[in-house]
Amino acid sequence: MTDNGPTIIQHSRDQQQIVIVRKPDEPRVSWAVGTTAEHGMQVYEIVAREDLLPNPYRVSGTRTVAELDSFLDELERRPLASEGTLWGNAQRGRLTAIYNDHRGDTAGWRDDRLELQLAADEDWTAWHALSGKYFRQEEFGDKVEELLHTVTSPDQAELLEVIDSVRASSKGEFESGIERANGGQRLVYKQEHTVKAGRTGQLEVPQIIGLELRPWEGHHETYPVDGYFRVRVSDGDLFLAIKLKPTRQILRKAWFDLAAKVIEQTGKPVYAQP
Repeated sequence: MTDNGPTIIQHSRDQQQIVIVRKPDEPRVSWAVGTTAEHGMQVYEIVAREDLLPNPYRVSGTRTVAELDSFLDELERRPLASEGTLWGNAQRGRLTAIYNDHRGDTAGWRDDRLELQLAADEDWTAWHALSGKYFRQEEFGDKVEELLHTVTSPDQAELLEVIDSVRASSKGEFESGIERANGGQRLVYKQEHTVKAGRTGQLEVPQIIGLELRPWEGHHETYPVDGYFRVRVSDGDLFLAIKLKPTRQILRKAWFDLAAKVIEQTGKPVYAQP
């Protein structure tokens, strides 16, 4: 018996015989060819049930991980062969390793895949959700305080003092003014008291808030992100916002850093995928 030739499994005195023919490129499919004096030649297709075998005929399916370290560990455990390829999309945060891709003019099944589906970092998502939206003093203070651990400048304690001052003056009547020397904004408020007619104070509002963020969970690096501290006074009521500077280039830098680690380990390029 050979892989490409027929296998005779029965031969009788009256020249009746059954021949099993296996398809070379598809081991699951065989044909049973039989001849008898009464019926002549008959052919039956036999398809093996893969689920009854101890192992599948070939590897297929998509395995998905959520962090770069897991992706690299799996590529080390099961490296890509010569027909393996890498495809990525920065906007979707997805990088796919295809183990059985096309090779030259020989088509591959392209169904043996390892996929890295990056999950957005919670702090990155939260700051982008807040960016440019104005809030009343109390709500603004609560939201920024929840993300205070990402602030690099001004000092977190100083920023918290500003937030607490804003909260304490929530019943005040505000006026805004511009500091001509540095372009910053100063708030002047009058706060009502039962004992006094009123008290006037000043809050120094920082122009820029410095943050340290990463776009995806488990990403190895964090990146500096700046935001403008904005103030709006309407009929004596104070509204505050932080508007992030564009982060598109930061996202591209983070993707480049991630792809570089994959390229370094596999020695293969990462093709851009729409």
